[in-house]
Amino acid sequence: MFYYYNPNKRNSIIKHILKDTGERHFLKTDFVDGADYYVHLLHIASYEFALDYVKNKKVLDYGCGTGYGTYMLSKFAQSVVGVDVSGESVAYAKEHFVSDNVIFKDINELGNEKYDVIVSFQVIEHVKNDKTYINSLKKLLNPNGVLLLTTPNKQGRIFNYIQIPWNKYHLKEYSIKSMGNLLKRFFVDFEILHISSVSDLVLPEILRRKKQRLISLPCTLFFYPNFLKVFLLETQSWLYKKLYAIIKRRKKKGVASDSVNKPSFLKYTSQDIIIATDVEYSTDLFVVCKNDTF
Repeated sequence: MFYYYNPNKRNSIIKHILKDTGERHFLKTDFVDGADYYVHLLHIASYEFALDYVKNKKVLDYGCGTGYGTYMLSKFAQSVVGVDVSGESVAYAKEHFVSDNVIFKDINELGNEKYDVIVSFQVIEHVKNDKTYINSLKKLLNPNGVLLLTTPNKQGRIFNYIQIPWNKYHLKEYSIKSMGNLLKRFFVDFEILHISSVSDLVLPEILRRKKQRLISLPCTLFFYPNFLKVFLLETQSWLYKKLYAIIKRRKKKGVASDSVNKPSFLKYTSQDIIIATDVEYSTDLFVVCKNDTF
């Protein structure tokens, strides 16, 4: 399992420098619960799965975020360029994940240079025009180049036909069918895999998503414009946080603190994440596209 920490930086300091929006993934050692830990391992495992594709290759990490994944890829790639729409994320990556064969750039600084492999994890759900996004990435691929994508699996995450994404940052989410319909416009050769794990590890995240789907439904009806969805979700989140704080204070009042045992989910590693065509539970999709344009 790959962990690339700068030993001179503490996790609390890191988060103070760069705000944790919930969409930026940080390498960390403290986790809220099993679902939080599963998502962490999913991010790590996605980059680990990509390592076989990037050996001695020229690589672009499109939407590099905090940069930990770009750095992981650099250990096997010939060179890696990490780009992101957030200038803060790029600055953070430059400070924390330095390597001789890594360059971090603002996405606006990306030219027309071609790459053997393009990695773009947990990005497509954020873009306004997914066709332009896929087409732009394909244009940056060398002949026989490979595009690797990940994104949440819409199935079981939102109610079909009546609900839009409950993550306020997501503009669109995909099922295998809708992802396939998009990709076949641009690629002949592609494969869509599932991301999952052993049931004890993945089920907390499956249950969290089903719960969030139901709780957020009044705020995420399909006919809401995006600005209204965001406003309603933020208001709901604020109310729940206030209520949780009150309940937590009442529970703590007059109760002695117990010794804290190590959570059982910490026995799992990124090696327990499964990326395959046939899984029992699927949380995310992993897409492999091969460029057939010469």
